[in-house]
Amino acid sequence: MGRSSGRSAEEIRGWLKSRIAHRLGLRPEDVPSDQPVTRLGVDSTEAVVISGELQEWLGKRVAPTAVWDHPTIDDLAAHLGEGADQNWK
Repeated sequence: MGRSSGRSAEEIRGWLKSRIAHRLGLRPEDVPSDQPVTRLGVDSTEAVVISGELQEWLGKRVAPTAVWDHPTIDDLAAHLGEGADQNWK
């Protein structure tokens, strides 16, 4: 079992909505958290950048494929949130 990020799923969800909105020129409230981010226009390059920014913000390793493995903001936030199993390879 890996270490917790210390961030709640809700904090991570808000951060992801904000970052994705910023990168795509949208308002955070216009970013649905229950839709695959690919439908919003996030491509593979953007996904890797977002994963790297998320890793820096959380202060722990986040796999570059995390956005693809957990395609919605809700899924990714729940996976990375406090108390989630962080056993990444």
